[in-house]
Amino acid sequence: MSSSLQKLKEGAENRSVLIIDDDPELSASLSRILKVFFQEYIIANDGEEAFSIYASRVHTNPFSLVITDLELPKMGGLRLIRQIRSIAPTQPIMILSAHDEAEYMAEAIHLDVQNYLLKPLVMPKLFESLAKVFSSEVPLLHTDDIEMDKVTGWKTFNALANLIQTLESKPITLMRLHLNHLSNIINFVGEVYANEYLHELSLVLQSLILSLNGEFYRIGVDEFCLVLEGDQTEEALTLAETMVSVVRYFHTYDQGIILNSTLSVGIAYGKETVLLHSALALEKVNNRQVGGVSQHTFDQENNEIGMNKSREVLRMIFNALNDENIVPFFQTIDDVTSKKSLIMSSVLRIRKDDKLFGPETFLNLAKEMGQMAMITRSMIRNTLETSQTFAPDQLVSISLSSYDLSDEGLLPYIRFWLERYQIVPSKIIFQLTEGIEMLKSKQVSSAIKELQSNGHKIILNNFGFGQCNFASLLLLKPNYIKLHPDLIVKIETEPTYLTIIEKMVEIIHHVGAKAIATQVSTPKQISLIQQIKIDYMECIAVNSLFEVKSD
Repeated sequence: MSSSLQKLKEGAENRSVLIIDDDPELSASLSRILKVFFQEYIIANDGEEAFSIYASRVHTNPFSLVITDLELPKMGGLRLIRQIRSIAPTQPIMILSAHDEAEYMAEAIHLDVQNYLLKPLVMPKLFESLAKVFSSEVPLLHTDDIEMDKVTGWKTFNALANLIQTLESKPITLMRLHLNHLSNIINFVGEVYANEYLHELSLVLQSLILSLNGEFYRIGVDEFCLVLEGDQTEEALTLAETMVSVVRYFHTYDQGIILNSTLSVGIAYGKETVLLHSALALEKVNNRQVGGVSQHTFDQENNEIGMNKSREVLRMIFNALNDENIVPFFQTIDDVTSKKSLIMSSVLRIRKDDKLFGPETFLNLAKEMGQMAMITRSMIRNTLETSQTFAPDQLVSISLSSYDLSDEGLLPYIRFWLERYQIVPSKIIFQLTEGIEMLKSKQVSSAIKELQSNGHKIILNNFGFGQCNFASLLLLKPNYIKLHPDLIVKIETEPTYLTIIEKMVEIIHHVGAKAIATQVSTPKQISLIQQIKIDYMECIAVNSLFEVKSD
């Protein structure tokens, strides 16, 4: 165990943690990690259960830390935090969520949480957060009784949060500063030296803003904010470059130890969302070894329109997850000869106010905001539940992208619900949405092989038109291969394509797979594919999407 983790372990025998999440695999994984740093860990699956557990011991044996998801059955995470705050105002709380929309973060700030971690969980960030919560030298970020940081003399995060919440019509320019190696200085030479270094550096940084109307805040162990009134983005860019240069060459020297660091700066301008945007800007600084500057820029009018639309879509996603409105619709894949429906292909839809929305409405935003994992999991669970209504000889397919298969918790999640619904893996097929291109990722390839070893069949999408790597076909050994839909369109107007597809079908059969013609839409296309030994067809003209409704 590294020195930083060993230090974090100190005092574990006196700590307890309450974990609240309705994903049993995630809760189990998190508890296995946290048991190193806590003597006791308790898991609750919904908000009501969690509050009952918490309230029963708050006055006799209080928890050292509460970690909760936002999306919980019976009582949502934000409401749970409010309930806890009503009986224990200083309880350390961390949020673990798939949502990083500004309104959720603003509410988290208002509720005085210690940190806001995003799913899928990144271990170093979890350890960083635990170190902040249990640090004895650096004040907790959100305590009401500490207004000034003892090392820098600057106000703390609580003051900054209050400022942002009361901005009303007054936007600000926010410079978010990350001192890149301060955590390492603390770990390797101790907090006394680190605090001396930081104190001296804070005086230097303070001297750089004498000509500007600005104020510094310490918001973390190694993160700081400088607030400038109004739109001073140009001045902030110039100042940031100066700061980066000064910090790079600034050092302290004491008893043979030289301490120095680098600085990364993210700049944003705005009101309620300025804290989030400054964090996004900071993430764009690529080289933390030498530091750098990045700015969150946007056209004000277009950004406002875009942000309003994004918020609307994100609310739709949140409500759909909360209200179980992630709905699988199905498209049949039929035997070309017998016309019998053999595979029920699950298609993702979100229902809102009796309207249905496809992935084109929300997919990109969901990925960017880290919500796709929750959508995929809900879709898998609902599809598996519905699959029990189909005939025993009908298979069910679920689409997975590279993004989905990069989620390390997805395969255990699939196994859990298969066992819960007592479904044999061979009944469930997984479609690889991006085709052969997905095999370029070792992590994704490994996940696909694990699915196959667990007994699942595989459908490879979009074969043809640039995706004809036969060596990869032999390596993957898919059970079914979907021909690229553009190939099927061509066979009506260009007869040579019929011969090309016929040769492709021969190769598909040679590798032991079945050929599927996709998006077949005309009687002529049906007639032509029957001539070239294609096994199955996904016929959107004959069989439209349908929903399976429970009784």
